[in-house]
Amino acid sequence: MSLQELVPYYNGAYFAMVALKGRLGKLYQGPDGRAALHEVSSYQQMIVGFREAIQKTIELKRQS
Repeated sequence: MSLQELVPYYNGAYFAMVALKGRLGKLYQGPDGRAALHEVSSYQQMIVGFREAIQKTIELKRQS
């Protein structure tokens, strides 16, 4: 898989987490729900970081 193909892959993973977060928020309320939402938020942040790193790598490859 090329770097360019990874960007939409990570976009899809991010929006899957958005959907999961919405479902968890409705199903689990209270402390357990907040913990689950926090966990999903952590994964979202990780995905964003990976996606940004991939985009920076693509840009660096273009410049060289």
